[in-house]
Amino acid sequence: MHRRFKAWPLMALALLILPVQAQQIQTSNQIWSAEVIRSHGQPVIPLFDGWYPNADGSKTICFGYFNMNTDQALDLPAGDTNYLETDYPDLDLDAVLLPTHFDPLPPAYRHVFCAFTITVPEAFGIDHRITWHLASNGQSLSVPGKVIAPYVMDEPASDGRGDVAPVIQLSADTPPTQGRTGLIYPQIMQTRVGEALALSARIDHPDEEVWIGWAHHSGPGPVSFSDREYSIDSRTRTETELRFSTPGDYVVRLQSIDDIAAFEFYCCHSNAYYRVRVSE
Repeated sequence: MHRRFKAWPLMALALLILPVQAQQIQTSNQIWSAEVIRSHGQPVIPLFDGWYPNADGSKTICFGYFNMNTDQALDLPAGDTNYLETDYPDLDLDAVLLPTHFDPLPPAYRHVFCAFTITVPEAFGIDHRITWHLASNGQSLSVPGKVIAPYVMDEPASDGRGDVAPVIQLSADTPPTQGRTGLIYPQIMQTRVGEALALSARIDHPDEEVWIGWAHHSGPGPVSFSDREYSIDSRTRTETELRFSTPGDYVVRLQSIDDIAAFEFYCCHSNAYYRVRVSE
């Protein structure tokens, strides 16, 4: 039996023999590249994390973000570079706690999960959208929030993973909260530039330990924390001390989860927010 071999075209043989040369662009000059996480100069990516139904028929949409810089924090005030829009009529977006400060990339869990939520009426359907727009470091990005089935999340517990969100109580006078919708502390905290302000909360969870993360959510100037991210014994109070360098109105975000590895499964963490007014 004879085997027939197909002749290779001369051009194909030449490509096998000769090295292929392509234009190389330095990473520092690339708008987008495989090296997307850098020390500075990269954008903040708005993220739609998903949504969950509520007992009253309403739905809650979750947005998070990914600061692709390891060192550079970005401040994007609400306005042309940081805004929400929707095609749903009469939906008030002005009351949303829109983040305006974006800390550098958290190395342990990469993106900030469900930094804020928007609750929409039962009539908000699968064809409606809430879009978050962010423009930073020369790039304008946006993401639509939607209530379609593939993006539904377990809240505040996951039967499949046997996980549950911590319960947060901000003070003896406020009700406990559990889950990503969270609770806003009813009073506006008052402090002065350079003075220490203590914020605390009680955390309850079936596990022995829980993770705590404090963050500068919005406000015009830098905020320093005595403790930002740590683990504590559950069923105890946690506290951090803040100092502000610039007068203005701020929001401080508290997040808690049993273990930061659980963030990757999109369940189950809790949010809480403090409003702070800083004077000279």
